[in-house]
Amino acid sequence: MTDGHPLSTSADRILGALPGSITLPAGAGKTELVAAVVSAVAAGGGHVLVLTHTHAGVDALRRRMAKFSVPKGQVSVRTIDAWSFDLIQHYPMLAGLAVAADPDWALSQEYHRAAARAVSSEPVQRMLRVSYDVIVVDEYQDCLIDQHHLVVAISATLPTLVLGDPLQGLFNFGGQQPVKWHRDVLNHFPEVKLEAYPWRWHAHNPELGHWLLSIRDPLSRGNAINLSGSPVKWLEMPSDQRFKTKEQARACFRSPQAGTTVALGRFRHDIIRPALLLNGSYSVMEALDSQVTEKFCHLIDNGSAQEIAAGAIEFAVSCATGVAAHLDTSKRRQLAAGKSILTRTAERQVAYSAINQMLAQPSPTSVLAALDAVLALPDINVYCREAWTEATNALKFAGLDATLTTSQALTQVRNGVRARGRRPARRVLSRPLLVKGLEYDHAILLDADQYTAQELYVALTRGAKSITVVSKSPVLSPATP
Repeated sequence: MTDGHPLSTSADRILGALPGSITLPAGAGKTELVAAVVSAVAAGGGHVLVLTHTHAGVDALRRRMAKFSVPKGQVSVRTIDAWSFDLIQHYPMLAGLAVAADPDWALSQEYHRAAARAVSSEPVQRMLRVSYDVIVVDEYQDCLIDQHHLVVAISATLPTLVLGDPLQGLFNFGGQQPVKWHRDVLNHFPEVKLEAYPWRWHAHNPELGHWLLSIRDPLSRGNAINLSGSPVKWLEMPSDQRFKTKEQARACFRSPQAGTTVALGRFRHDIIRPALLLNGSYSVMEALDSQVTEKFCHLIDNGSAQEIAAGAIEFAVSCATGVAAHLDTSKRRQLAAGKSILTRTAERQVAYSAINQMLAQPSPTSVLAALDAVLALPDINVYCREAWTEATNALKFAGLDATLTTSQALTQVRNGVRARGRRPARRVLSRPLLVKGLEYDHAILLDADQYTAQELYVALTRGAKSITVVSKSPVLSPATP
């Protein structure tokens, strides 16, 4: 375990110190510790509610509970958002908020505040005491202030453990207010100290694990770190912009074929460029609230015939290599002008016919048929697979149910993914924000000079066997958030 003692010993010590908080670095066994705490409570006949932020986190925690043979009836693992919404649905009067059958996650902060009001009532407190013996909240550094107030309200009723790492806090954009660890967390949840050990790298690359522990202090202070002489492989970023993306793609191609690999860029456009050169060998991981598919579905519901036809093909061009070769710029301009397109190439006849049918009678069904026909063309490789699958599933559901708009169908698709979790891909292009909490065999940091200290630490700790950094210099100075 993290402090050299058996997990059960650490779990017992933690349970005796609640309410409390634990700070552990990435890869230091935090998920195992959560499972051990839950297992200890379950062994005594108790029940535990485990809350976290992402559905990937929910999936990881559930797998770890199964490893510890925790009976499913004695642990509930949910996202804070989903649990809050369900609580409001059951107690709308006490929450002071009536909600629709399907959640609108743009209102998540309202859900948190309403859930806190409900938790402060005696009926809900009785329900909590009957249902659970302990509450555990993972990835607490990602809690926004409204979520923190909800957890504090719960802790007035039940013993509560929160776990996190301030150096992995990435939810500080768009006006969001995450908790300040020393100001907000420790005042309510005193620290239970555990020694950190880099278990993620223990069997594969212990030198890398210990080096990652050594860089925590400088990164926490916003200082530069030097990759020279470290276990990290460094590749110099060309100064000429024309060769920058090629070097990033080359780093991805060189990654070991065995195992899983994640290549990381700070923003979506940072990973789309190399994705094109990688020709579908890496899949782009999208945010679950990605505006790419939202805008596309809105277009299908509200655009004119030519806007829908042209937009559908542009969506295909943006998701797959090879589409532009079959539908060049002139053909796409014809569609945008509302004109049918023609081809003498036999292998393109079916696709062109489906596209013209979409232009003549735009609907979710005809758009889906056109996209399917484009996908069947030779040498098409989809690299934005999540966006493609999300959009085509939304079109399918909207086509089957005339009462649904495509945007409404997209909401249903996304809620299903939130409930089931993502289907993991072996080679992924993503961003630190989206892979936090996930583990791969190999990680590649593309254009690492752009990263903040938190993004840099999260990115560097994703690979259990190897880390490759592409940057201008081996000395990385964290960017200002």
